[in-house]
This record gives sequence, C-alpha cells and structure tokens, in this order.
Amino acid sequence: MSKKILALLLALVMIVGVFAACGDGGNNSSAGNSSTGSTADGDESTGGDDGEPSNVSTGPDDVSEPYSFRCYWYYDWAQIKEWGADAFSKFMSEKFNVDIDFEKPDADADSKLQLMLTGGDLPDAIIIDRGRALENCVQANALVEIEQFMYEGCTFAEDVGEDTRELLKCRDGKLYGIPNWPRAPGKASTGGNEQWIVNTKVYEAAGKPALNTLEDLHQYALKAKELADGGLKSYSGMDIIPFYATNEGNGFRITKGFYRSFGGRNLVESYFTQEDGKIDLAVNTPLYVEALREANKWYREGLWTQDIYTDNGDQLTEKFTNGRPALAFYDFSQDDTNNFRRVCVEKSTEAGDDTSYEVIGDPSNPDFASFPQYPGVSADTITYGDEAGSPGWNVNVITTKAERPQRIFDLFTWMISEEGSQYQVLGGPEGPIWDGEFDADGNAILNIDYGAITSKEQDAAGAWLWTQPAHSDYVDAFKFGLNERAEKKNWVVSIQANLCTYDEENPKVGQKFKTDQLTGLGNVIESTSDLGIALKTIQDQCMAEIPKIMAAESDEEFDKLVADLQDFAAKNKLADILVEWQAKYDANIELQGFDAYSEEYDVYGLNK
Repeated sequence: MSKKILALLLALVMIVGVFAACGDGGNNSSAGNSSTGSTADGDESTGGDDGEPSNVSTGPDDVSEPYSFRCYWYYDWAQIKEWGADAFSKFMSEKFNVDIDFEKPDADADSKLQLMLTGGDLPDAIIIDRGRALENCVQANALVEIEQFMYEGCTFAEDVGEDTRELLKCRDGKLYGIPNWPRAPGKASTGGNEQWIVNTKVYEAAGKPALNTLEDLHQYALKAKELADGGLKSYSGMDIIPFYATNEGNGFRITKGFYRSFGGRNLVESYFTQEDGKIDLAVNTPLYVEALREANKWYREGLWTQDIYTDNGDQLTEKFTNGRPALAFYDFSQDDTNNFRRVCVEKSTEAGDDTSYEVIGDPSNPDFASFPQYPGVSADTITYGDEAGSPGWNVNVITTKAERPQRIFDLFTWMISEEGSQYQVLGGPEGPIWDGEFDADGNAILNIDYGAITSKEQDAAGAWLWTQPAHSDYVDAFKFGLNERAEKKNWVVSIQANLCTYDEENPKVGQKFKTDQLTGLGNVIESTSDLGIALKTIQDQCMAEIPKIMAAESDEEFDKLVADLQDFAAKNKLADILVEWQAKYDANIELQGFDAYSEEYDVYGLNK
C-alpha cells in the first residue's frame, strides 16, 4: 500500500474518531494543530508509518470566520508594521480573513525566544533563522510540521521543489519552515543586497576620486572626515559620518565588507570561514584577521564609531535619510522597504542641496561604472559576491499554539506563490500603483511608471513592505520585467539586474552565484548536546569579542583580544565542532558535484 493511500486512510479514521467524539470545538481547519512527532502538550502523536503526518489536508482553510494570530520576529532590528494599514496587507487580510499582531524582542533575541519556549507563552507563528534557533524550537516541541497542510493543487509543492524542501528539513527529518527567498537550483542567481555605497554630495566635494581598491575607499573616507572636520554638513545640516554599516551588535556587516575586499570566501554562520575548502573559526585564519585589522585601523582613525553596533533600524534609517554617511557597506535593496535613498533624494531636492546614494560599479552611472563593485586590496584580487542557496534565507514557522495552522500556512505559502510575488512588488490592487489588472500579454497595467513611484505611494500600496516570506525567482523575474518596460527605471531593480545578477554568458567578478555547500551546517550539531552548548558558547563569545577587536585602541590590545578569542574557542571543543561541520560541508559538495570556489568550477569564467 502506498504512503499516500495509507495516509488518506489514516486521515479518514481520525475524522471518524472526531465525529464519534464531541466535535472539533469549532476549528474547521482542514488540518489540525498537532505536530508530527509531538502535540501541543508535548505527548507523542499518532502519526502514520514512516513519519507520515498525523493529519492530511483536504484543501485550504475555510475563511468564512475571522482569525487573529500573533507572529513573532526573532530579530530585534525588525521594523514592525501595522497590519491592514496599507493596500497590500488590507488585501491579504480580506483574502484570508486574518488579522496579525506582530511582535519583536527589544534585545537579546535568543533569551526572549528561550523564555517563550520554556514559559509556554508561544506566539502562533515565528519568523526565525534556520539552524540553531530553529532546532531549539523543534527540540522544545513548539512547532508543527507543515507538509501535513499541503493538499492537491497547493502551489507550495511547485514553488518550493522537493529537493529544496529536503534541504530545509531539520535534524529529525521533518519540514517546519516556509522559506524566505528560496530559489531554484543552478549556477545563476538573480538580485543582490550589500554593496559599497557612496554619498554623492560628499563624493563631489572630495573631487570624485577613483575607487578601484580598498585603499581608494580608505582615502576617500579620510577625505570625507577632513571635509567634515572643515565644516561640510549634510543637506539637512547634520554632521557627516565618514563610514557607516548595517546596525548589528556583532559587527558582522563590517567584517563581511572588509573580508570580501581581501578576497575571502563567504563567511559561514557569521563567525567561521571556508578558505581552501576547510571550515575553521574565522579568527584562526590570517586573512580574516587582516580584514579585522583594516577595520580597526579605520576605527582608530575616527572613520567610524561604535554607534554602528548600537543603532536600531530607525536610527540607521534616520542617518541615511538625512544624508550623513559618506561611505557605507549596506543593503541597497532596502530602499524598496525603508526608502533610505528615496527619502534622502526627495528631501534634499526640496532643500535645494541635492544628495543621493550611488552603488560602486553601477553600470548605469557614469561616475561609478568603471569601478569594481567590491574593490579589492589589489587590482587583481578576486572578490566574491554573495552565495545564494536554494533554500534562501530564514523561515516562517507555525507553532503548536496556533488554533488554525492551515490558515497561516495558506497565507504564507500564497505570499511565495507567483501571484503573491506580483502583489509583493506592486502592493494591493486598491493602492495607487495598480488595480490588479494585466494586459493581453500578461504584463501588469500600472497607474504610475514603475521607476517614478514615490516613497509615499509605495508605502500606501504596501509594495515591498511584506516580503516575509517571499520568493526570489518570482519576485526578481516580475520586477525585472516591470523595470525593463518602464520609462524611468527603479534604482534598486536596475542595479540588481545589471550589476549583481549572475550573467551566465559573461559572468563578472562580484556577481551573486548559487551554491548549497553551506546548507544545513547549522543543523548538524544538536543544540542541547555538550557539543551544541560549546558551539553556542563560542558563537556568543565571538558576538561579544569581535566588535571589541575592531574597536581596539592599540595593536597590542588587538592582538591580545584575537589571541584570547582563539584560546577560548580551543578550550570549548572547537576541534570537535569543526570535524562535524567539515563532514557536512564535504558531503554537500559531493552531493551537488562541485565546489563553487574551485578553479575547475570557475564561477566567474576567469580561466576561459
């Protein structure tokens, strides 16, 4: 008997059991809220053979009754938005008859999550990292397996293929997360995020210097400081900041930008490296320490301050929109979410003191087109773009607290469908951007030229405000097409399409590329095991100490902090952790058939 038939028979038996009892308490969801492997009470469920879900969905949830649920962001930097205040969330609210209350931690996301797991105050859904944080929720029996909510005709099976779903499964072999920004497997990758960004007002005042190497960036930042000390102000009359980066307490974005310029491969789980195909703690590798030393030099020269570690999302946006950073390593695509550039341009134009932000290497901008998008320490340094894995970034999960998990599943999986992706780009059909209509060729009919949409119009429509979860391939294909047909181009989309997106015919150094060789490393070691606890201890120490290393006041202090962190990790079972991770890393490479950094694979076509 096939698994499918067996599961269906099991479902019928359970339905009969429910009717034989006193009903379902008003829960009309076509799949219940029990987890395969555990129930809300933590007891073992009665799943089918071979781990089949204990409930089998017969279709989407009945939306005749309204449903409210809590959704918790695992990240303290998340910008909480009001559900139903814009056209897109209002459209989703009506389509699924749901109301969502979003929450986030004020600080220390891990501690807050642990209190939820141990104290029983679970939200109905969580937006969370894959790896350790997700595994902690699984081990606490806090999540429901989501394959039980898939039904015949459900787009999720097509939008997130079987191979990708396998990669997304946790240590227990079950799928709990709806992925954010998944992609189809292959070599090419679309889109892009973190880049070096220049303030045009300061750049012009500095004499428009060449920006071909990391030292060129350094000299420009020094000149920006000199100009600021000499009285140059932003368009809003505020102090110029020579260098700025994304707000993260662990300083990861600073290290990422500098390490990339030194030719480093993409970092692993924030604090580890994969140089020469060997996983190691980052501070154990000379190249990474060189990058930290360079960042520390900039700090001691007064080019950046520790505000980078402490600024929240609102403070970061305030600095950008007021035209303060002269040079930044930042996710330029955020302009389609927080409008950091759009607002700066609009307000500075009104003030008669034009200021913009431009990405280094942008082929559409004559001032920056000739520069590499990631200036290296030398002209011949290979600087790698981001790795883009098939499973994407983080996941949306449904907890055992949810009364109507099928409704939540239906909402989140629609958001990553092709139709949902179109709405994410343009907002609700009653917003100012479009009316939800397409022409005979399947092109969206817009009320406003795509590149001319203002920040107010975008926010009113809810365009880009709700990309959690979202689907990379659908979103990029749709927005690239819109932008190509527009008279005025969208800044973010143009750069993603023409600078960052992998060109299969003529790849360029720094473009984003696909590989799954890092997938699942965070799932290898059980978080509650001795080795898992040791790993978390090392990660916490890195989070605390790497910012201190970059802000050291002397070479002696820098060297001591590095040595202390190396010694700390060695005493906390680092060698055993590396053995486990290396085995998984090697298996991933063997499974996909290549190492994306090998000369044979030649991701950028340099050996042709």
